[in-house]
Order: sequence, then structure tokens, then C-alpha cells
Amino acid sequence: MDSFEVFPWNDNFAIGIDEIDHQHMRLVDLLNELTATLIQDNDAELTRIFDELASYTHYHFSTEEMLWKEYFQEDDAWLQNHQDVHASFLPKVVQLKEESGDAPLADVIENIVRFLIRWLAFHIIDNDKRMATVLKYVQAGETLSDAKLKTEKEMTGATGLLIETILKMYDGLSSRTLDLLRERLDRIRAEEKLKEAYRQLEKLSITDQLTGLYNRRHFDNTFSQEFRRAAREKKAVTFLMFDVDHFKKLNDRYGHIGGDVALTKIGTLLINLCRRPGDFAFRLGGEEFGILTTEQSPQAAYAFAETIRTSIEALDIPNVDSDVADHMTISVGLITRIPEQDDNPDTFVSRADAYLYQAKEQGRNRVMASD
Repeated sequence: MDSFEVFPWNDNFAIGIDEIDHQHMRLVDLLNELTATLIQDNDAELTRIFDELASYTHYHFSTEEMLWKEYFQEDDAWLQNHQDVHASFLPKVVQLKEESGDAPLADVIENIVRFLIRWLAFHIIDNDKRMATVLKYVQAGETLSDAKLKTEKEMTGATGLLIETILKMYDGLSSRTLDLLRERLDRIRAEEKLKEAYRQLEKLSITDQLTGLYNRRHFDNTFSQEFRRAAREKKAVTFLMFDVDHFKKLNDRYGHIGGDVALTKIGTLLINLCRRPGDFAFRLGGEEFGILTTEQSPQAAYAFAETIRTSIEALDIPNVDSDVADHMTISVGLITRIPEQDDNPDTFVSRADAYLYQAKEQGRNRVMASD
């Protein structure tokens, strides 16, 4: 579909002058490239190709006119007519752009493409072929006047009908191709919307809606993957598990809305603290959270756990009924080590949970970890 040509080149377009024929082919290529770009919904690329087409058209016109002037006088009606055709090209394009108002760039370019197809086809098979035919007769020894007469005779009648037939054919071809490209663009946009909806659905399926952290389902999958990778690469796995001290009392005092606000603030804090590519923060359920990371030494992992504990305490969220402090605190259980043969994600979670229990037994608002 992307390689469809809105303007297929045909050898019948050749006027017999190699330099001009090659330039015509380049113009056709640029026109087809411009049309193909319409399906990409990329305004910058559309503008770039359109500017390149306009620039090359100007270069082509200059080359043609220098060639014709070798055989035609400056005041020759044929030469002046050809120059007028060239001179009217860009103003017509500008007019089409101005008449488009605030229409999307792709729609503007599509209208211009329709104009370019018909203009270029007519320019080649009528204007340029006329001039080239005159040159052919002059180079064969005819006078310029006789060359014009023979050219007029050759370009009328059946040839004129053929020109109109070709133009109608290209009009129809361009319309059908543009319709196909438009359908393709609509389909691409619909597919992108579907993909985005799927991405959002997938994100929702692994995200805790209250805190914005990963949920328990994603925790199970991620822990297994990261654990296997760390075991294979002989790298340390760090898992810390914490919950809010006396969260029930916070809920009872401030209501479930107050509890939700507290959990939401924890989620925002963890997202900001867990910025490394290998950091994962989870809400495991209720007021219980988990953080999984890799490639940290025991000392660095403990410092990281302390940063989380003190940062949450610094939120200064009231919990006046707590037995620990008059603001919200957490207790943390931490394990960090290179997985051994008998280790698995469940054993890590169990050990972290055991250290969390010790933190609570020893007064809460602290980090407990293996030696």
C-alpha cells in the first residue's frame, strides 16, 4: 500500500531530451513521495517533501527555459506561452494553500497533489512535447516556422484526443489512489487508538488505582522474572516490605478518606524515590507495600530503606492515636543477597515479612534486616 504510485511514470511521457526526461521523472518521484507521506500523518515530513518539490520544480523550469531559448527568440509567442505556464505554477499552488484556510495540512497537500498530477501530466505531454517536437524538426533542418506548423499538425486531432484521454485516466487514477491512501490513514489511526486503548487497559491491569503503584498481580510476575535474572547473573536482589504503623487507628480517627489520602501520598513518594530502571514499587494490599530492586550492596539497600522510612515520616501525616508517634510512621523488613540454590521469591518474601514482624516487635518505626 505504501508503494502505490499516484502518478505512474510511462515511457510515453518521454519527450526525447534526456536531461528533461530525467528531471520529469524526478518530479514524478517527488510527487509520489509526497502523496505516500500523506498517510504518515507527519506534518514536518509533508512540509519537507513539499518544499523539496517546489525547489526542484523551480530548478527544472530554469533548465527547460535555457534550452528553449537556444532555438526560440525572446519574443517568440511559443516561448512566452511556455514561460507563462511556468510562471503561473507556483502562484496557483499558493492560491490553493491560501484558499484552504485552517484545514489540516494533509488535506491541503491532498488538494495540491490533485492539481499537481493534472498540471504535470498536461505540462509534459502537451507543452513540453510541443517544444521538443519543434526542436526535433529544427535539428532535422526545418525552419522554425515550418517546424511549428508540422508540430501543430502532429499535436492536433488524434493526439489531442489522446492527451485528454490520458488526463482523464490520471484524474481517475489519482482519485482512487488518494481514496485508498485516505482509507489506509483512517485505518492506521484507528489501529493506533486501539493500541493505545490496549496499552491503557494493560496499564490498568497492573496498576493499583489508588496509589498509582504496581499491584499485587504485577508483583508476582515481576518478582519471578527479576529473581531468575539475578540468580542467573549472580547479582543481589533487594526486597523490602513495609506497612503503616497502626493504620487502623488512622482510619478510625480520620475516616477512610483520610486513610486513602495517606496511602496516595505514600504512592507518590515511592514513585519519586524509585527512579532507577530496576526499581519496582508495589502496593501489596491494604497498608502493605513492597519494593524490589537489584544490584545494591546490603549497606546501600539499608540506606535506601532508611530513606524511605524517614521520607514517609517527614510527610507529617497526622496519626494522633498511634502508639508510636502523633504522625504516620512505617515499619520495614529488608532482605538483600545474591539468590542461592534453595532460594526463591517466596523465601525472600517470607524472610522480609519475618524482619517486618521483628521491627514491629521492637517498637515499630524502624528497619530490620539480615546481618
